[in-house]
Amino acid sequence: GSKSWIDSLALSPDERQIAGADADGAIMLWDVQTRQPQRLLQGHQGSIRTLAYTPDGRYLISGAYDETVRIWDLQNGLEEARLQGHAHWIYLLAFSPNGHYLAGVTLTGAIYFWDGHNLGLRHVRQGHKSAIRALAFSSDSRLFATGSDDNTVIIWDVQSGELRHTLRGHERYVRLVAFDPSGRYLASSSYDDTIRLWDVTTGHLLNVVARSSGNTMEWIAFHPHQPLLAYTDTSNRIYLWDVERGRVAVDVATASQPKMLAFSPDGRYLVCGAYDGSVTLWELVTDGSCVTLAEHSRMQPSAQSAWALVFSQNSSLLAWNGEQREIYVTSVMDGEALCSIPGTHLAHCIAISADGQYLMTDGPEFVVASYNASTGDAGKSLAGHTANLTSIVASPVASTIASTDSGGVVKLWDVNTGATLATAQLNGPYLGMNITNATGLTQGQRQSLLALGAVDVP
Repeated sequence: GSKSWIDSLALSPDERQIAGADADGAIMLWDVQTRQPQRLLQGHQGSIRTLAYTPDGRYLISGAYDETVRIWDLQNGLEEARLQGHAHWIYLLAFSPNGHYLAGVTLTGAIYFWDGHNLGLRHVRQGHKSAIRALAFSSDSRLFATGSDDNTVIIWDVQSGELRHTLRGHERYVRLVAFDPSGRYLASSSYDDTIRLWDVTTGHLLNVVARSSGNTMEWIAFHPHQPLLAYTDTSNRIYLWDVERGRVAVDVATASQPKMLAFSPDGRYLVCGAYDGSVTLWELVTDGSCVTLAEHSRMQPSAQSAWALVFSQNSSLLAWNGEQREIYVTSVMDGEALCSIPGTHLAHCIAISADGQYLMTDGPEFVVASYNASTGDAGKSLAGHTANLTSIVASPVASTIASTDSGGVVKLWDVNTGATLATAQLNGPYLGMNITNATGLTQGQRQSLLALGAVDVP
């Protein structure tokens, strides 16, 4: 059997076989009746996120982070075909600041806008030519930005779904996008080691905020109330860029290499998660027109780097998780540890409810597990998904949370009662994957992919 965590499962149409995929890219086939392993399928170079049997049960289709979809012949265990593309599931999810919209993006380049209260589908858009890996709403909830592996950033009108601007200039994948609090500026960070600042109204490039010479750009975050852009690189420094003056306002050294940044909702603190497992809170100190960063507290409960940093809406709690899957919650005011939640599953999704009472993460058997955010006591398990969770987000204005899974299902929940409020389905695990020019496919394989949502444009 697999020695790694199982990331995805699929049952054959005749219910005689189970396929399980792990984080190392291996797929194991088991006999349901005997519970014995039958065959090991290897070839992917990254974590596998989706598995699906073809309707006739002869082939298994796998989609992974190595940007390939592979078709396996289950009679001989050989890879029959390989496609560049991704299985169709929500990769990133976000509520608009006013809670009226829920947006999700996929690794096939699709963008979905739903009603944030009932999951009524507002728009589906396809503007990028490759995977989308970054998204952000403007503070007034009117605009939405996406960054893609096609090296572009697109600004969308949320209400109409219309494309406002396509921003070109990056030479490699776009990894992060962020609006400033006024909605006038958009920052984008890329694997080309530049951070670019754009005029949202015109779509014009205003400035190259940072251009690294040997130091990889790691993260960007806008202050929620001031025109300050925080960013890091691999030189063990944090910078605050003054957007109005066009210069670095703060430059501080860190004890270890930063990995990610986040501002507290009240703008008083900046948190930095480092590769050595430390999490440091910095307090923004303003003296007239001068802004400085003062170290407030530093925590290191683990040697594993953080995967996510999440503040509560009232800025009193900070939660993060790491590679060991344990979740830590700290009081922002004094830096004291409040609780830790053992990692019983993947725990790669974390969210805190709008009132700060509940922390949600992905639990075993496809449930959304909830905990008391201050004590770590287990609460309700929200059951209903039938595939691995890919994202969990909390509405900023209600007791609602949203979750998605690798089967293309989106759900809204009331975190107080545990009730399911709405469910939406992305039709087909390979919806939108273009196989027009794919080679090496038999007619039967092509028909199976089409049945699972792929498109073949004549």
